[in-house]
Amino acid sequence: MRRQHGAALATSLLFLVIMTLLGLAAMRSGTIGLRLSQNEGSRLDAQQNAQTLLEAISNRSASFTVLPGSDYIQSCVIGSSLSASKLSTQQGFSCPSANADTALLPATHYSSYLYGSVRREAINGGDFAPVTAMREGDSGDRYDYALFTVTAGYDRVATTDDEMAQGGAEIAQGVYVKVARVRGLTQQ
Repeated sequence: MRRQHGAALATSLLFLVIMTLLGLAAMRSGTIGLRLSQNEGSRLDAQQNAQTLLEAISNRSASFTVLPGSDYIQSCVIGSSLSASKLSTQQGFSCPSANADTALLPATHYSSYLYGSVRREAINGGDFAPVTAMREGDSGDRYDYALFTVTAGYDRVATTDDEMAQGGAEIAQGVYVKVARVRGLTQQ
């Protein structure tokens, strides 16, 4: 009889060990699932915040003032919690201090993690594209288009406080601005 009691004890101990291992595996799986859902939530938040900045810049008419020349950054901004050097090395984003414009930032809770720029682009080597190139109904003799690229980003990686790294997103959008052509002047 004593051997049977020992066998029952060994069997129950084996089942206890197996149940413990299954419980630990389930906890680990739950932790991984939670982390994945937090990453997805952070990604969606980052995209929404970047989109908020993109819309704020695009809705501001002063962002698209057509100046002579092309291939330059017209205005830009970097949130106060971001490191300009980290953004430059990690994202390839640069903001010349002469063009910094804090009015671009929307008044949101996360504005200190936003960065953005308005860049005046060249079109086929020139400063403007004719309206006829866009196949619009306007007379090509009277108007040209100037191209701007608006870049907006939300970054919790390139922060000045390395403890809060939570991912980010960057969105870019092209904007054409119709410019009246002055007769007798050649625009490049």
